[in-house]
Amino acid sequence: ALYFRDLQVFFIPLKQFLADSLARGELPFWNPGVSLGTPYFAEMQTGVLYPASWLLLLTDGTHGIGLLLAFHLLLAAAGAYGLARSMGLAPPAALASASVFSLGGCMLSSVNMINFMQALAWLPWVLWAFERDARAPGPRSWVLAALAVGLQTLAGAPDVSIMTGLVVAARQVMLAGGGQRLAWLPRVAAAYLAALLLASPQLFATYELYGQSVRTAGLSAAEIQSYSLRFGELWSLIRPPALSREDWRVSEVYSGGYVPLFLSLYIGGIAAAFALYALWARRGPALFWLALGGLGVFLALGGNNPAAMWVYEAIAVFRYPEKYVVLLHVGLALLVGLGVDTWLRKYARRPRWLLAAVLAVAVMVLDLVGFNGEINLEAPADYYQLDDIAETRWLGRADAGFVYTRPYYRDQADSVREVYAEYRRQLSPHIGTLAGVRYVQGTEGLVIRDHALISGLLDELPPNGRFLQHLAFLNVRYIMTDAPLFQRSRWLKQSARQLTPLLWDVGQPRPMLYFPPVVLNRGSDYLQIASEDRAIIVGQSAFAATPSGNDESGLRGRVLSSERPSPKRMLARVEVEGRGLLVWNESYYPGWRARVDGKSRPVVRANHFFNGVWLEAGEHDVEFEFVPNNFYLGLGLSALVLLLLLMVYLNRWPRAAKKRWERL
Repeated sequence: ALYFRDLQVFFIPLKQFLADSLARGELPFWNPGVSLGTPYFAEMQTGVLYPASWLLLLTDGTHGIGLLLAFHLLLAAAGAYGLARSMGLAPPAALASASVFSLGGCMLSSVNMINFMQALAWLPWVLWAFERDARAPGPRSWVLAALAVGLQTLAGAPDVSIMTGLVVAARQVMLAGGGQRLAWLPRVAAAYLAALLLASPQLFATYELYGQSVRTAGLSAAEIQSYSLRFGELWSLIRPPALSREDWRVSEVYSGGYVPLFLSLYIGGIAAAFALYALWARRGPALFWLALGGLGVFLALGGNNPAAMWVYEAIAVFRYPEKYVVLLHVGLALLVGLGVDTWLRKYARRPRWLLAAVLAVAVMVLDLVGFNGEINLEAPADYYQLDDIAETRWLGRADAGFVYTRPYYRDQADSVREVYAEYRRQLSPHIGTLAGVRYVQGTEGLVIRDHALISGLLDELPPNGRFLQHLAFLNVRYIMTDAPLFQRSRWLKQSARQLTPLLWDVGQPRPMLYFPPVVLNRGSDYLQIASEDRAIIVGQSAFAATPSGNDESGLRGRVLSSERPSPKRMLARVEVEGRGLLVWNESYYPGWRARVDGKSRPVVRANHFFNGVWLEAGEHDVEFEFVPNNFYLGLGLSALVLLLLLMVYLNRWPRAAKKRWERL
């Protein structure tokens, strides 16, 4: 089992939830385990519609992740090989490019960012498709280009897609030549448009999530500059850091304690020599890939390069400039292939020199496997079972409610294995979802503003009465932490029941479904007061928009039965006297819909964070269901575009359309 960085703290729980949902035969639109509930599908990194995600079903549990990663390494190698061959490189040279691209430090360092690696694996395929279309334009080559872009988009890394688009545009300009520098533009633009429409179900949902996230306010300069490439890291191209798949110590591997985004960029001395030989012997074709690599370094320097920072600050959406080192990785992979190809052509009639080149490539591959095979840390196969963690016996129960965690990271910890073992022991940040734990907070790719607000309410407070009131308002029953501030707190020991050295029970929360007798017609500006109002905390009142526009009291109702058949649905049988507001303590988000006795009802925001629906007197069957807004519109567009692409590919389209195509 792999566990470094985002694998353990984000992707493994994320992909396991996807695998479980697909195994049940449903699309996972909603994840109830993190941040009071989050829009799972809308988070692009989940890869719900990405075809390769179905590989998760071919093996048990988290082992499907290994299969997914292995598939993309093979995909990357095949794509790089095809790209090199389309450029006219001999098979051994293309194999050299494929080896550097798929086994180089940049690629294997991205394993802990699964969506990034997936999109990166598609990069050479996109370039190959457009290279093919540029050299021999035709409907079929254009369709392949559109499909490649669409699949890369669904892989879930917009920054890689943007980088790929930059390379495509630059390459098309170079291939066009003469006075036809922009002749490629309509075809490429049409392919990208078709690809985006193909991915529209995902893009519509992600765009809505972006509008609800903290990213709309832009990123701070500090966030943008984090993980900027340092010049010294470029030495790892030929001198690999002393990593080990068993364990390594930060202080021994990286001076100053800074761990870069890509643990290694290693391609090896032999590969570097072939790249330099290509620059010396084939300056024309090689200069493009050299310029691409130089651009990648320029952008990757980020905060260490004031000349590049204006680009990031102008956009203020993407972070981690070091990601642009991918352009260097692509450029070097193709330069290595050009170098090997030049050598083979020059010494085609000298068997000894040819044999030397073949042996050099073989040694290069073994060198890459030997050093870069140590990049990714490995743990025993049962690492994610969590049966040995006592706290899951309480937190994994269906009636457990939410847990609040405040992880404590010891600064003196230097062993990477020990650091992640401590994360695991504390079920942080949301690895516990693998055992059915539900968190009031969690790790999200696009953090929703309301979820950031929860952190604002809780994370800065010491364990005191006000802190406990906020927890109760958010329906939290448990606190799990190893932080000394909590461990030494007399107040916590007096106010909560300690179950284990890490876990406290702070009391039975409100029911997940309930009818408050009083509803206050208040806006979100009332939140700070409400989170400390005992009547609201215990469910005697709530604040929400009322039908009358005034405060309402004397409301009565009761929940007769309830069932949650899937993460995206809640069913309840209720009885109401007069009129009442049914509150459901699940995170409010656009896309939640309510049906009362089969008829649609508007969902209102209750207590700011939760869902509610107004009901009249009588017994009712109530259903809450989450479906991303515009999902079916996007699905229709995607199906239509896929049909059109199939018609174009099979040459089954109207003659008038063919003539317009030929003009492009």
